[in-house]
Amino acid sequence: MKKIIGVSFALVVSAMSFAQSNDQVQNKNGVDIMPVSGEWGVGMNAVPMLNFIGNSFNGTGGNSIGGNKFVNYWATNTLFGKYMLSDDNAIRAQLRFGQQNLTYSRLVFDDTKNSPDSMVTDTYTTHTSNYNIGVGYEFRRGKTRLKGIYGGEVMYMFQRGTKSEYTYGNAFGIGNQAPTSSAWFGPTAPLGERLVSQKGGNFNGAGIRVFVGVEYYIAPKICFGTEFGWGIMAGKTGESVTTTEFWDNGNAITNTRSVTTASTKSLTIDTDNFGGSLYLMFYF
Repeated sequence: MKKIIGVSFALVVSAMSFAQSNDQVQNKNGVDIMPVSGEWGVGMNAVPMLNFIGNSFNGTGGNSIGGNKFVNYWATNTLFGKYMLSDDNAIRAQLRFGQQNLTYSRLVFDDTKNSPDSMVTDTYTTHTSNYNIGVGYEFRRGKTRLKGIYGGEVMYMFQRGTKSEYTYGNAFGIGNQAPTSSAWFGPTAPLGERLVSQKGGNFNGAGIRVFVGVEYYIAPKICFGTEFGWGIMAGKTGESVTTTEFWDNGNAITNTRSVTTASTKSLTIDTDNFGGSLYLMFYF
């Protein structure tokens, strides 16, 4: 009985600490806690921040609370935002525009010199890009700091297949039909055939998703949130091509051969976000 009275008293005190105006919760200074019509919201992944806080308290880097993105179908670097059409409705969008260009170099023995100090350079470059876009409509309900959200969205994803190019310091020749070369994924060695280029197939995918979740406002216009969804994503990955070079002894030239891998199609129907993903939203 004492526990019931204590909990009831706490609830009453908590309720009295906020003012209600058109179902909008306000703090003791009359500031709206939750976003209102015309405001924008931007989101960030909250998991790394919480991991950092946990690691700071126990002096370890091993803390983890699950997912590392807003929802599982997007990569970590996707931006997340909302625009409040009214106090209880919002347009939401996700966007990613990413490119990555990397160059690796490795020193190998110069086959034309008789000295362990003579080196030449092998080079490996890669290029890739990722583009994600999603647009949705969100309904919101609730009269406390805990706000329920639900709605639907459409999505499009494009991933340019990774393109890799390889150059070598030691050339093929009559007297060097297996030049010392970088295996890239292993040690350097005399290679009778080596990579020249690899081009992965481009991926195009589109889908729809319905979602439901919650946001809890820890301060005016600041909240933690999470959501679960069910969606359909259909996509196609184009052909990929790998080209190698070798010494063509019959023609006394460096020749090439290419191998093509067929395109693939995919259709995914599944729930998402059961990895514990958590986001932090700021409204202004």
